[in-house]
Amino acid sequence: MWRLTCPRCGFKGEEGRYYPFCPRCGGALELEGELPKYGRLLGEGNTPLVYRRTRLGVLGFKLEYLNPSGSFKDRGTSVSLQLARDLGYRCVVEDSSGNSGISTATYAAYLGLEATIAVPASAPQGKKEVLRSLGANVVELPTREEAARFAEGLSSRCFYVSHSRSAVFLEGVKSAGQELPEDVRSVIVPSASFSLLLGIRRGARGRVRLYAVQGSSNPSLAKYLKPLAVGRSLESRLADGLALRDAPRAPEAAKAVSESGGGLVVVSDPEIAEATKELWRMGFMAEPTSATAYAAARLLREAGVDVEGAVLMLTGNGLKLYDLVSKL
Repeated sequence: MWRLTCPRCGFKGEEGRYYPFCPRCGGALELEGELPKYGRLLGEGNTPLVYRRTRLGVLGFKLEYLNPSGSFKDRGTSVSLQLARDLGYRCVVEDSSGNSGISTATYAAYLGLEATIAVPASAPQGKKEVLRSLGANVVELPTREEAARFAEGLSSRCFYVSHSRSAVFLEGVKSAGQELPEDVRSVIVPSASFSLLLGIRRGARGRVRLYAVQGSSNPSLAKYLKPLAVGRSLESRLADGLALRDAPRAPEAAKAVSESGGGLVVVSDPEIAEATKELWRMGFMAEPTSATAYAAARLLREAGVDVEGAVLMLTGNGLKLYDLVSKL
């Protein structure tokens, strides 16, 4: 049996009952016990790890953008929606700037669940069109924070995926860390809500050095960690997936990064654009948010950090944003 608990206020949920966030303090939850062993629904996970010699040395590229809906989010969504089905939910809701919503809509369509996705007005038009094509109800709100509040309002009747606070979603993402070979020592991770970074930390059982990559527009970890390297601009609009001002798991992420011996890297639009173009020319069709990992590797190298053999998490597919990528 399993239950969800809150490390911040001490809340303990009922056994076998799902909570998307702490009902007492609104914080991120943790899982006690074990969830049912769910299988792969659409082939998510087990993504390729490709090593290439680059001008930075040999780097590994974990191709998370080859997951069914085009992002690593499928790992957490698959487990979340299988649980939703087993608990008898008929509808799901998620707030997202794109990839989490697309993942939710994809798996909801497969399982026959109604999906409502709350998106900020700034979300890329291409991703909103994908959501509608998947049959989701798309609700546009002025800001990401308002999108989250809207989703919370539906959580009393629909299963709220809540990728930034849900312990169930995080449990699914752990598989990304479990797939890393034993000889991997450093991982560079684009980070907004920190589900991937913390999933890798837990799945790899703390054996890898973590480098969190954030955009210069919203470097939430900079409240806790001094960046090892910083880009040359104050804007990171190209990285739409990193446009999150405050993440509930930021303190935990900062601790994980620090304890791993890694650090924070803050990148900006000039580096992101260059990295995106270079990745595509190498055969990796990553979106700009994913390309922040390669941009960070370059900045780390310039700062004197050895990145030889590091694994870069290419988190999302650039084909969803081809109109943007083609103009870089």
